[in-house]
Amino acid sequence: MDSGHTETRPSIFQALLSPQEKDKDYVVPTVDDLKDEAYSILAASADTTGNAMTVAAYQVVSNPEIYKQVRRELEAGFPDPNERLDFVRLETLPYLVGLLSFDLETIDS
Repeated sequence: MDSGHTETRPSIFQALLSPQEKDKDYVVPTVDDLKDEAYSILAASADTTGNAMTVAAYQVVSNPEIYKQVRRELEAGFPDPNERLDFVRLETLPYLVGLLSFDLETIDS
């Protein structure tokens, strides 16, 4: 599984695979164990994110004032309606980011 790419910072996988600085009973997980764990984490985060976005979308469309503000901000940030909504630029929209952050905090609590 060597891609020829060397990381400049350690990853969680490197920490888990390295027997250094572990208890004597530590068992280094297999690649299959790591893949199973990674898939579980991805599935859980996708479900949580999907639920949060569903709640956020409902809140936006059920509240005319929120809808108007989000729409104004999106139209100002992306004046061309055919333009791709770039993630980096979306992160610069304070009302939208605040709304989604609030929604994620509400879901997590």
